[in-house]
Amino acid sequence: MVLTKLAVTYRAWCQRILAALWLLWAVVLLMVYYKRLWHLFTVGPSAWVADNRSLALVLPLWHLFATGPSAWGLPAFGEALTRALAAIFGAGLVLLAAQVLGIGICRLLRWHPEDWREGLLYHTAVGLGAVSYFSLGLAVLGLYYPISMQILLATVLLGGSLGFGWQLTRFDRQKIETLVKSVFTARRRVRDKVWQAIALLAVLIAFVGGLAPEIEWDALWYHLWLPKLWLEQGRPVDTVVDYISLYPLTWELVFSGGMIWGGPVAAKLLHFACLLLTGLLTYQLTRRFMPLASPWLAVALFVTVPTVLWEATTAYIDLALAFHTGLVIYALLRYVEWRRWQWLALAALNLGLALATKHLALFVWVLAVSGLAFWLWLQDRNLRHALAPAILLAGLSLLLPLPWYMRSWFAAGNPFFPDLYNVFGAFPPERWSDITERGLTNFENHFGDPRTPLNLLLLSWNMTVHAARYGGTLGPMFLLLLPALLLRRRAGATLWLVAIVLAYIALWASPVSSFQMRFLVPVTPLLAVLAAEACGRLAELLRGLKWCKAIAYGGVAGLLLLNLPPFTSLHERDRVMWDGWLTHVVHEVPLGVVVGREPREDYLARKVPSYTAWRHINTYLPDGACVLTFSGGDHFYSERDRIASDATIAHAAIWGATRGQERQAIQTMHQLGISHVLFDKRQLESGDLDDLAIAQSAMMAEWYELEYEDDHFVLDRLRWEHLVSQLLGFQP
Repeated sequence: MVLTKLAVTYRAWCQRILAALWLLWAVVLLMVYYKRLWHLFTVGPSAWVADNRSLALVLPLWHLFATGPSAWGLPAFGEALTRALAAIFGAGLVLLAAQVLGIGICRLLRWHPEDWREGLLYHTAVGLGAVSYFSLGLAVLGLYYPISMQILLATVLLGGSLGFGWQLTRFDRQKIETLVKSVFTARRRVRDKVWQAIALLAVLIAFVGGLAPEIEWDALWYHLWLPKLWLEQGRPVDTVVDYISLYPLTWELVFSGGMIWGGPVAAKLLHFACLLLTGLLTYQLTRRFMPLASPWLAVALFVTVPTVLWEATTAYIDLALAFHTGLVIYALLRYVEWRRWQWLALAALNLGLALATKHLALFVWVLAVSGLAFWLWLQDRNLRHALAPAILLAGLSLLLPLPWYMRSWFAAGNPFFPDLYNVFGAFPPERWSDITERGLTNFENHFGDPRTPLNLLLLSWNMTVHAARYGGTLGPMFLLLLPALLLRRRAGATLWLVAIVLAYIALWASPVSSFQMRFLVPVTPLLAVLAAEACGRLAELLRGLKWCKAIAYGGVAGLLLLNLPPFTSLHERDRVMWDGWLTHVVHEVPLGVVVGREPREDYLARKVPSYTAWRHINTYLPDGACVLTFSGGDHFYSERDRIASDATIAHAAIWGATRGQERQAIQTMHQLGISHVLFDKRQLESGDLDDLAIAQSAMMAEWYELEYEDDHFVLDRLRWEHLVSQLLGFQP
């Protein structure tokens, strides 16, 4: 008895010491992380206005109300309303079609969800995959045109409506009433209402961002541009000069389904829907496997992650990847719990869709297959019983991305092009070379810190506190809360989720990956679940200390709000002048263009530097024009043939032709059929192009004719009519 009491006392003191250490950790982290916040408190209100990005949402609203009705003019309201309604309609049609297809596929699998949340999640995920692969089938047949996609979606919806009408006659009214009551009349604690309010605020901010015209780099470069090309030509398009054309395009084809009905904003809303769906998945994971944690806190932790919130405002694909990844983990947890083959099939389907979305999912494939085999072996200690499901998962999941891998293999000799170039190489020579491989590697390596032992040891600290180096931020909440998992020892899914997250981060930190923060988005739902569990353990430790518990929850709520605009600049601890700015976060909520206060054209001209130049090119240059461009992230708004200055095929004319090699540069441009050159003024003025033959003043004066100029770009026409006789005499 005495020994038992001593053990209990010892355990209690250990927990108090750990709690005190965690509190010290929290104070140190927040003091360091919110350096700019403490600075604002010391200098007073004058600095709050000067730091205008931190008030990007508040000041416009305050000005609107302060100046009265005269400032409420919305000259582009009709345009904005039409754009929003069309986008909601287009995205809604795709999601409805996905539900129909998903329900049909899940019935073929004889899978029955335990509740409406599971049904909605897996029906939507599987159905969106079906929409994408039906689109791919039309493209292979040469029938991938807007009218074909409209007929496809209309047929699916018609079939679904007929099936729904039949099911209505068989529905049990009592079941429907029970479902409605479970959704709307569930009793919730006060703090859950706080988490719901914060999550709703974050979702509304993301929705406003999603309704604005697209301005983000990768979305305009290929997530929207490539499906646009496919729809124009009715078949798969391989633009050799753009290496991104051989990426897996599963979600890009989903985007195209929305685009044909509602334009590019519909595609953005489809990615925004992934925020809602993954938030629901986070709720479900927490509710089922973390009984101590608040599911709504987990949702709030997930949707307020600054880079996750930004992802929901643009047509990127990282949230889609997070959605499929989370469904893989959930299905495997259910499989090892009940050993029903349907859960393994759903895991394989979603793992395949993740692989067909982005090569980064190969990390998930390795972890899911090896993790399943190891877990089953621990349970049964039978190697055959452990390996058979893992091998089945590995094989079935590879079937979905196989068409994309084969396409890349036949077109470039590399199934994962441009990744693993050192293993497979690539062809033809104008597609890729050792020089362009080094260029891409240098770009990827500029993220994060060098992979020294010390930096890897401090990785979690550096990627949180010095997030600007990593191209985005997860905010301080995960680093703040996760150490609290040590305060209580629990078995079950917690240890497995921790292992998955740590293994994924280890792969992300390895030389085969890039230290880009958005590459961590696939595990943010798991991080949110674990952080909510950690917060629950803190609350359990503070049980009986009512005011301490209330203060702790109030602090968490306040920190979650600081993750949202208008407080983005408070996360820029390392910002000095124009250095240390965060990217891949929401700096400004585009309320003006969404409500019609700012026309679309003005917004795009302000946000996309080359938009005005491309508008001139689209209007005045002939259809056969080919532009050598020093601009990027604007492909979706260009309607003429283009060759990027960093394309492999243009190397001999640009970076491979230095001062004194003007003859080589002009000859190569003639061979490529280039008619115009679009120069970025920043590169000309900074001296970045001084050593290039193409930018020498003598060459520009003799061979170029000014076509267009604005504050950002200069468009020159090549005077081939005066040079053709000289070019014919050039020797290669």
